[in-house]
Amino acid sequence: MSTLDNKRWIKGLDSIRFVLAFIVLLSHYSTVLVYTLKISPSNILRFCGLILANTLDGTAAVMAFFILSGFVIHHHYKNGIVSIKQYAIRRFLRIFIPLIVIYVAGIKFNHPDKTVIWSLICELIYYALYPLLAITKTSWLKKTFFIFIISFIIILAGAHRDVLAFFTQTGAYQGYYWQLGPFLTWIIGLPVWLLGVLIAENVDNLKSISFSKLSFYRFLIFTVSCLCVAGQLYWHISYILSMNIFALLMYKWIKSEIAYFKNHQPNSLTESMGKFSYSLYLCHPLIYAILSIWLVNNMSTYILFVFLAVFISYLFYLIVEKPSHRLAMKLSRI
Repeated sequence: MSTLDNKRWIKGLDSIRFVLAFIVLLSHYSTVLVYTLKISPSNILRFCGLILANTLDGTAAVMAFFILSGFVIHHHYKNGIVSIKQYAIRRFLRIFIPLIVIYVAGIKFNHPDKTVIWSLICELIYYALYPLLAITKTSWLKKTFFIFIISFIIILAGAHRDVLAFFTQTGAYQGYYWQLGPFLTWIIGLPVWLLGVLIAENVDNLKSISFSKLSFYRFLIFTVSCLCVAGQLYWHISYILSMNIFALLMYKWIKSEIAYFKNHQPNSLTESMGKFSYSLYLCHPLIYAILSIWLVNNMSTYILFVFLAVFISYLFYLIVEKPSHRLAMKLSRI
């Protein structure tokens, strides 16, 4: 969720980041809308509610964020970290400052930000671990495979109720990816983050692909994402069971996006909006809580909720996030 220096930035990544952040926002904002559609007397509207309920997978978007984050870090530092101090200041400050601002602002509203902070805690842990993993004399592929096994074992032990519920289709069932709490969830997600590192390790060897092939991967990702939502809602397939497997397909998709935009220009609007994707991801739960004081989220106001969330997040980017980036860069040079 951090950005590289412009001269080393990969085209198209900001567009992906914006789309992912927007999906997370919609997954949190659409609950009332989906419910309203589902109880509508109109068969068409009820069908729309059913479709909408199964197309917004915020957890899958977070998995894609993890992959992009691993890619960004390793693409920048795969030739070595010259200064640990510089690395730490640049990577942590740009995350910490906006996070602290939102955390303090969320106290009065019972911390709606907690719905996204779990993933940021994981990110910070991955940033801290990366220098240690980088100096370990084992290939990144072997590291990723080994950590996938550890993650799988922890899932079986820690989420055994969800595992049992999947096989029996009954019983206690949580369904969430972060159900083991911040002290274990980062281990569950670490192999997903390392998939991004694997992409960066071989990014120079990626061959450009056609738009038709990229479109196929996009359609496949969307379809499987819908199936993951349906599985979590109806078939006791917990996200903690499905997301790491789904991440393997997302790895292929994101690699295809990077390969395609090596020789093609991305949409300038989504590239620009991607610059404040972290602010959008971080701010939207608190914005919703504040807006809900004056507005009721219904069919009439839904678009207004979404528009204001994007607009206010952009202001937050200008006022807090962007200056924190500049401060991190300035302090890292001291």
